[in-house]
Amino acid sequence: MFDLAQPINIPVSWSRMARKLFNVKVNDVNFAICIAGTALLNNKTISSIFKTLEKSYQGDGTFDNVTRHFIDGLKSELKRQLNTENLATAQIILNVEFIISSYIENEVSKPRIESWVVFSGTVELDNGQLLNTGEFKKWTNFVDGQHTFGGCWIGRAEFISHLVTHNNPELPPIQGQYELLSLADAVDYTKFLVEYTCDYQRFAIMVPDCGKPIISATLTPETYDEEIIKEKNWL
Repeated sequence: MFDLAQPINIPVSWSRMARKLFNVKVNDVNFAICIAGTALLNNKTISSIFKTLEKSYQGDGTFDNVTRHFIDGLKSELKRQLNTENLATAQIILNVEFIISSYIENEVSKPRIESWVVFSGTVELDNGQLLNTGEFKKWTNFVDGQHTFGGCWIGRAEFISHLVTHNNPELPPIQGQYELLSLADAVDYTKFLVEYTCDYQRFAIMVPDCGKPIISATLTPETYDEEIIKEKNWL
């Protein structure tokens, strides 16, 4: 028998191969990856699959080519998992969502961030369109050749979407101001959205699947830094 001197304040999933947020490095270029959806494929965590794909990549390291390598690799894992050569005909729907971000030519003025979902079977988009291509780009900040400012989210996105994309005329919007945010503001903004999700679930009539502490990461052209954000009253 023993007593803990203080609460465990590091997530149990803070294992190197079970993370939802991590980095990969290709041709000396840092990429940040955030994942959601299916947790395991072929008895491997999704983060471990990304790490394997990181090592197997052979190419010029451009954002589009690295992203394509990850998409094709995830599709191959889905095919193995479902024992099929054609994901469109799969009867079981599985999906892996991921956000990938980096900088073009290591320029801080040229950030790239995209949100993708790789899936099996046929899915229906919000506009009613049926899709069976096995992949779908949900969002990108690269519009008409310009690196725009913005934000995206995956996983249990309905909570953040409810807050950010509300149409209540009596409430001021909390999107559209991204180009005005400093790096510190951007960190606080994402922290606020994640905390909102966790706190909403705490009081909702549901079994919560979001918990604290929050893991935050900051990507610059030179570095990738992670931080576990603890509650102020934690020891």
